[in-house]
Amino acid sequence: MLQLIKKQYPYFPIVGLIGFLLFFVIATTMYPGGSVNEIASEGYSYFHNFICDLMSLHLEEGVVNDARPIAIIAHLMLSFAMISFFYILPEIFTVQNRNTRIIRFVGMLTMTIFIFMYTDYHDLVVTITGVLGSIALIPFFLELINYENRRLKALAYTCFVLSILVFLSYETKIGFYFTPILQKITFVFDSVWVIWVSLMVASKRRLKYSLS
Repeated sequence: MLQLIKKQYPYFPIVGLIGFLLFFVIATTMYPGGSVNEIASEGYSYFHNFICDLMSLHLEEGVVNDARPIAIIAHLMLSFAMISFFYILPEIFTVQNRNTRIIRFVGMLTMTIFIFMYTDYHDLVVTITGVLGSIALIPFFLELINYENRRLKALAYTCFVLSILVFLSYETKIGFYFTPILQKITFVFDSVWVIWVSLMVASKRRLKYSLS
């Protein structure tokens, strides 16, 4: 049983992403409306609303956010997916060393803190996860220098740059009008990266256990 779990574990991030997308879409249909760009708007706008708007406790004029419970379930699934992802991410490298251990530990810690994004400490959690996530990726990029898969390297760099742009825009409010749609574009790139890495690790583990 343990060997089966180890063999199938790389698929956990993909399962979590699928669960997130399913509940996210459901939550968007239940969202009353309102965004930082258009306060009086009705319904959920993929251009003007942030993903986390669906978990808002307080909407304008005391409107009840019926989407919040479903959105929190979606968020927990995303958190689960990303914790799992950072656990397997170091396995794309042939050699496991101090850098890969830091990637795993700090990455999983970051995504554990990310769980609390739905609380009143949302902005603080954004800042903490942004800083810790960057710290986790420093040793990752050091290991990536000699990595042979150039397309995966390019995708990883692209995801990092997009994430930094979203983080800086959110913190400084520069270009804030476009941040919600940039967040979703970043999410698409991140999802491709997560799925690609998960399938690579799954393939490596499958080969490993077939030879054992």
